[in-house]
Amino acid sequence: MSDSALRRTIHVSTGAVVLVGVFAGWPTLRLGMTGLAVVALFLELARLRFAAFREVLVRMVPVFRPEESRRPCGAFWLLLGYASAVWIPVPGPAAGILTAAVADPIASAVGSRWGEGEPKSWIGTGAVLAASLVVLLALGMPLVSVVAASLTAAASERWSWPLDDNLVLAPAVATVIWILS
Repeated sequence: MSDSALRRTIHVSTGAVVLVGVFAGWPTLRLGMTGLAVVALFLELARLRFAAFREVLVRMVPVFRPEESRRPCGAFWLLLGYASAVWIPVPGPAAGILTAAVADPIASAVGSRWGEGEPKSWIGTGAVLAASLVVLLALGMPLVSVVAASLTAAASERWSWPLDDNLVLAPAVATVIWILS
């Protein structure tokens, strides 16, 4: 499996964290995600500060991009995005997390295949919009919420800079769903 395919697979699988909220309760998931974010912060600081530690992590989990040796990795930003989204009232967190888990890897796959080499292609943005519509409709969200949150997801993916889109997408979608549902 290629590094990008492995990254996408891991990214999609992170959506399973919603099951903790569904079965153990949202307060449990809020505390767990917050604790995990604190631990991840220390690991990320150690990874960025200590080359030996970074090399061990890269060998153990070969998904880091070369530019992530000098800046926080996408997985860290995704975790912080999820940790932010879980504090938004239900049904926002499930919608935000599942949309981020599915839409971003789809955008990456579609954009890298048909995006003509652009880092943020319009075809990838369209893929986020389509994936978001499917996820949110599958969750049974009201149609106006689905459309608004899907447009928010597409905009968050495309124009999140200077922030990482992994940080922005889940809480943005969760907020729209909470406000409109």
